[in-house]
Amino acid sequence: MKTVPIILAGVLPLVIAGCASTNPQAAFDGVDKTVNTRIGESVQWPRNDSTNNEIAMVIEPLLKTNLTASVAVTIALLNNRSLQAEFEEIGISQADVAQASRLKNIEIAGSWRFPDRPPSAADIEYSAAGNLLDLLTMPAKKKMAARNLEQTKLRVANKVLQLAADVQMTFYNLQAQMELVDRLDTIFEVNNAASDLAQRQYDAGNINELELHNQQAPSIQSQLNLMKPKAEAQAGREHLNRLLGLSGDQINWQIVNELPSLPENELPLENLESLAVSQRLDLAASRSQEESIAAALHLKQHTRFIPGATIGVDTERTSDGQRVTGPTLALEIPIFDQGQPAIAKLAAEFQQAKDDYAAKEINVRSGVREARAALLAAREAVEYSQKNLLPLRKQILGETLLHYNAMQKNSYDLLAAKDREQNAEQVNVEALRDYWLARVELERAVGGRLTNETKPTSILKGANHDKP
Repeated sequence: MKTVPIILAGVLPLVIAGCASTNPQAAFDGVDKTVNTRIGESVQWPRNDSTNNEIAMVIEPLLKTNLTASVAVTIALLNNRSLQAEFEEIGISQADVAQASRLKNIEIAGSWRFPDRPPSAADIEYSAAGNLLDLLTMPAKKKMAARNLEQTKLRVANKVLQLAADVQMTFYNLQAQMELVDRLDTIFEVNNAASDLAQRQYDAGNINELELHNQQAPSIQSQLNLMKPKAEAQAGREHLNRLLGLSGDQINWQIVNELPSLPENELPLENLESLAVSQRLDLAASRSQEESIAAALHLKQHTRFIPGATIGVDTERTSDGQRVTGPTLALEIPIFDQGQPAIAKLAAEFQQAKDDYAAKEINVRSGVREARAALLAAREAVEYSQKNLLPLRKQILGETLLHYNAMQKNSYDLLAAKDREQNAEQVNVEALRDYWLARVELERAVGGRLTNETKPTSILKGANHDKP
């Protein structure tokens, strides 16, 4: 049977030449580049123990410093195991691309038939056949698989950005919680001092029992007020441990206790909606999904009446010694199923994808406006607190101290002034926390870090970025 080897020898090199690689490194490099462009951070995909050891060596010295939000993000992007599991989606999609670039294996069949009377030689038949439609549609399938890979890259890169934002939010919340604990601890010490003073005065007979209890109650209340923030700070620390992928001795890190100061210059806040539509990765993935379904629908519509065709070659040696060789053709006739259900399903999925993209774009624009307003409101609150409330409370404390030294105010007045000053500090911490959370949320809403050099980066083919 010489015909089959000749056909295989001619077709096989062409098929192998068009086969895509199963190595996903190039696709992952694209994700890394996208992430670096958005937030200035890099990611690594540890695929062996050696890489895991290298990552451990990188994060070890970082954990020995007082962590900042940026350092925490760096550690999380290197060490978060859930994120590393997401990276495997790239390998799966790359394998799908490789599969789409390969023909289905040729089916080889044989039969051996033995006569029941002379001539007694066996009737032997061999055949080899492949799916012709599979060959004809392979370019379109390769394009769809490649587009699905791009979707996967966008989704994975978006997961990275979401993790970075979650780490920053958790970090700033923890910083604020630790500051609040310090402030509440100071308030407790002030109230406790007032309670001790009242107890000594009561023991000396200088105040009655009602006055004693009035001074003891704030001390007890401030102790209660301290318990919940301490528990929340511990919970926030464990949440950060999970995001950073830390365990064992790695959890003994320290943090910069104070929130960053209010920056002098605010983020650029112009044209944020257009910027978000142009660079939000989840929006780009939604758009790409719409295009993929449209391509699948187009392919199905244009191949619905093309019968499934199997072509090959067959050779037979009859019992009288004669060999018969020739081509074979098997057709699947679209009589009962002409593809209507599949087309209807794809058409519905396409409309669903269009509506989903439109809804996401509306939500993105609304989210940007909401986050922008929250940032401006938070900044206004911090500035008002720092320019008005805090200076006034410090001035009152200073003046109360002067009156106390002049014996015009008693110890309780001085301690109460200190208590109110600490309460003002607590309000300022909460306002500053809200500012940094709003800042992270705004950058999350626009899909990347905002700087004065930020410019829209289009990643959506055919998207209208100039909508109002």
